[in-house]
Amino acid sequence: MGQSKEVIIIGAGISGLGMAIQLKRLLGHDNFTIYEKSDNIGGTWWHNRYPGCACDIPSHFYSYSFALKYDWTTMFPGRDELHQYFFSVAEKYDILPHCRFNAMCVSLVWDNLRSLWNCTFQDTISGETFKKEAPVVVSAIGTLDRPYIPNIEGSESFQGEVFHSARWNDSFKPEGKKIVVLGNGASATQFVPELVKDVGPQGSVTQFVRSAHWWTKRVSNSFITCHRPIRDASLSRSTQGNPKYSERFKLVLKHVPFAAKVYRIILAWQLERVFSSFYMNSNGAAMRQKIHDATYSFIESDAPPQYHEILKPRYEPGCKRRVNTASYMVCLHSPQMILTDNSVVKVGPDYVETKSGDRHVADAIIYATGFQTQKWLFPMQIKGINGQDLHQVWDAASGAEAYKGTVVSGFPNFFILYGPNAATGQHSVIFHSECQINYSCRLLRPVLKGKADSIMVKLEAQQQDLSWVHDKLKHLVFNSGCQSWILFQEFVDFAPFPLRNVNGLLSHVFITSIIVLETINCISNPMVTI
Repeated sequence: MGQSKEVIIIGAGISGLGMAIQLKRLLGHDNFTIYEKSDNIGGTWWHNRYPGCACDIPSHFYSYSFALKYDWTTMFPGRDELHQYFFSVAEKYDILPHCRFNAMCVSLVWDNLRSLWNCTFQDTISGETFKKEAPVVVSAIGTLDRPYIPNIEGSESFQGEVFHSARWNDSFKPEGKKIVVLGNGASATQFVPELVKDVGPQGSVTQFVRSAHWWTKRVSNSFITCHRPIRDASLSRSTQGNPKYSERFKLVLKHVPFAAKVYRIILAWQLERVFSSFYMNSNGAAMRQKIHDATYSFIESDAPPQYHEILKPRYEPGCKRRVNTASYMVCLHSPQMILTDNSVVKVGPDYVETKSGDRHVADAIIYATGFQTQKWLFPMQIKGINGQDLHQVWDAASGAEAYKGTVVSGFPNFFILYGPNAATGQHSVIFHSECQINYSCRLLRPVLKGKADSIMVKLEAQQQDLSWVHDKLKHLVFNSGCQSWILFQEFVDFAPFPLRNVNGLLSHVFITSIIVLETINCISNPMVTI
C-alpha cells in the first residue's frame, strides 16, 4: 500500500537528488518523480558555467555522506567535476528514469478530503500545462535559482552583449572588449580574474562594487594533500591555493578503513569552528578581530594601494559570507583591470554612467548581482488546508517560517528543503540538506508505510521553534546591524543551521541523521497525524 503513494519532488538539484536517493535507501520507497524546470540535474552546478566556476567548500565535505568520492582531483573542485559527480550519483542510484525535465511547478493545492496535493506544472518548452496528484510534495527548488538584474535607467538601450553570470553566454568572446561587471560576490570573484586574462591588451574589465567582503586568502593546506608545496612557482596559476590530491592520498582514503570519514570530520571541524566568531561575547569578539586582521593584512599585502579602501569591509565579520580567493587580488594589478565603488545610475547604447557623472565605455555588461531571494518558493502558488495561501500566511507573519526549516503548520505532507532558518554561511550546504532530508524521511515513514494519511506540525510547536531561533539570534553577530541577502525581514527568515545543534559539531558531523533524534517522537508531539 505504501508504494502506491507517490512523492513529488520539485527540483533536481543537490537537495532534490539527495531526497530521491534517501527515499530509496532509508525507506525502500521507489514511487517518486522529480520535476525539474531545466534540462538536466545538478541545480546550481548545471546552471552556472562562468569561467572559473568552482566550489569554495572542500570537495571531500561538499559531497553526500552516502556517496563518498575518493578521487577528487583538487580541494576546491571546478563546476564540471562537481556536475559529473552528481550525475554519476544519480546514475548509481537509478534516479534519472524518475526525472521529468523542462517541467516547472506552477501551483500546489491541498485536497483535505482525499489527503492529496493537486499539482500544476508548465512545460518550459511548449508552454503547455499539465496536472498531477500526489499525497506528498517535497520542495527542493533552493534559493539561488532566480537571477536578479537591477532596473537601471536606459538598460534597454544598450547595444552590446548583456547577461547574468548565472546564465553565462557560452558564445561570449571577451578578447578585445570593454567589459563592465556589476557586482562583486563570490561568483564575480571567480570569473573576473579569468576575464582579465582573456580580454587581452586591447580590452578591459571595469568592476563596480557595492560593498566590501571579509576576504580569506586561499593558501595551500599541507595536510597530506600534495606531492610538493603549493608555493612552488612551477605550479600553474589555476592550482595556486587549490592543492591537488596526490594519488597516494586518494588510495589511502579509498582503502584505509574510516580514513575518508575521518578526513570529512576534520574538514567539518575546520568549517564549524568559524561559527564561534558569530557570538557577541568576548571569545567571539577575539575571533572576529583575528578575521579582521587577517583580511586587512591580505588586502594590504596583495592588492594595489589605490584599491585598499574599496576592498576593506566596515561591518562586523560574519554579517556576510566570507569570500576566499587565490587569484582575485592578483588580477587587480593588471593594467586591464579597473575597480570602483562608484554606482552605475544610467546605461547608454555603448556606455554606463555613474552617480558622479563619469562614463565608462562598454561593449558588454555582465551582471553579478545575485538572486531574487526575498520571496521563498516564489512564484509557486501553494494553498493548504481550507485554501490558505502560503505566501499570504508568511506575509502576515512578516516573513517565511517553518518548523526546523522543513514543515509548515496548515500544509500537510509538504516538506521544504533548505527552507526558512535553514541557511548556512560557512558550511557545506549538502551536509545541512542531508540533515533535513533524513528528518523528512523519518516523518514520512508512517505516511508512506500506510499507517497515516498525512502529517503536519502543530502551530504552537512551530511558534516555539521560531521563538527559540529569535532568542538565539539576539546573541549573534547577525543582530548587530548586518545587511545581507540572507538577512531580511527582521531575521524572521534566517538563522544559521548550526543553531539547531545544541552541542555544535559533535551533534552533527559523525552521522548526518543525528540531528533528527531531537524530534524523532514528533509524529505525536509536537507533530500530529491527520
